[in-house]
Amino acid sequence: MAYRIKNGDGGVQEALRRIAGEQLGRALDELEDDSLDLAERVHQVRKRCKKVRGLLRLVRKSFDDYSDENEALRDAARRLSPVRDAQTLIETYDAVMAQFGEAVDRREFAAIRARLTRDAKAVHDAPDTAQRIVAFREDLRGVRTRAAGWTLDDGGYEAIGGGLAKTYARARAALAEAWADPTPENMHEWRKRVKYHWYHARILVTVNHPMIGPQAEGADRLADLLGDHHDLAVFDERLTSEPGDFGPNTDLDGFRALMLRRRTELEAAAFADGRRLLAEDADALVDRWGAYWSVWTKGGGRPGELVL
Repeated sequence: MAYRIKNGDGGVQEALRRIAGEQLGRALDELEDDSLDLAERVHQVRKRCKKVRGLLRLVRKSFDDYSDENEALRDAARRLSPVRDAQTLIETYDAVMAQFGEAVDRREFAAIRARLTRDAKAVHDAPDTAQRIVAFREDLRGVRTRAAGWTLDDGGYEAIGGGLAKTYARARAALAEAWADPTPENMHEWRKRVKYHWYHARILVTVNHPMIGPQAEGADRLADLLGDHHDLAVFDERLTSEPGDFGPNTDLDGFRALMLRRRTELEAAAFADGRRLLAEDADALVDRWGAYWSVWTKGGGRPGELVL
């Protein structure tokens, strides 16, 4: 189930329907996969929703139902946010310990992990969690049914060039904003824009693997850096909002200092990568990828394979 346009697709509209159907179908299967625990299932299906939203952004200029379907997927995924958010805090704690655990006394922070584990279990066992999953399933089934009939106003590169341009330009603008003022909010906004550009590069990588593949890989790395940065910011807010939750003997200041150190490292790496990845003007990138598209659709490309 490749998240990309294929040589055998009968046009952008057919690719849109196929990719969306595959991703939504896989999400529904994963939701029922008893081999995964609840947190992993939720993580997987939310990723599928984001991938379909990225797909929709690519064709947004030619898709009259873009706003409604994007909103439907966003709201569906939000139903499961409490489960994912609780698990992300645990994973972020573990990542900090993996980074600095050899240099600190872990016992000073053990109460943090214990509280996060209790919180995650409470969310897992909450009566409304099962109700949220049922509602999410129905939401996704509705979107999948409608996706089979999605219609675009344009075909070919005209259907995707506008969405590609807008997303990439927004990523560049968000980089400039974060560079000028690297608040958690600005860094998170940059991350969202980079992820959507990553999705677009993944979808279009078949058009010219040697040129677009490295762009997809670079966007993936940058999105991970910014995602880790955001998770640390959210964790810091949790620690400072209710410090009493973690007991009187827990060294919260010490743990926050470790997080700040890691966030500073991630910022430096993200800005270095981001300024390279997003150096090209949006119009130039769209024109260049459009030239690749023209060669590919005329049978002169060598698409190859890329699994992301």
